[in-house]
Amino acid sequence: MEKIGEIVHLAKSGRLIVKVEENINHNLIGQSLIDDKGSKVGKIIELIGPVKSPYASVIPTINSKYSIGGVVYKSHSLNHRFNSSKKRDRVRRKRT
Repeated sequence: MEKIGEIVHLAKSGRLIVKVEENINHNLIGQSLIDDKGSKVGKIIELIGPVKSPYASVIPTINSKYSIGGVVYKSHSLNHRFNSSKKRDRVRRKRT
């Protein structure tokens, strides 16, 4: 398991805020996170903050059990990762 960071806050929106480790590749959007027991914690929706020390905004799973200060890890299972929408990858064309 590759350590991603530590849960530092539960936002009013219900999202978890995770402090990302400095030596982690920042291509994390869509990555599922698990705890040290292997149970799914949530999915990274966006990265916020400075580039050198970012935070991840995570939508927790419905029945996830997490604790502030708990360490989260990257899930290596292919079923835990989702691909971005193809609509976001399209380039808009100018009308002439």
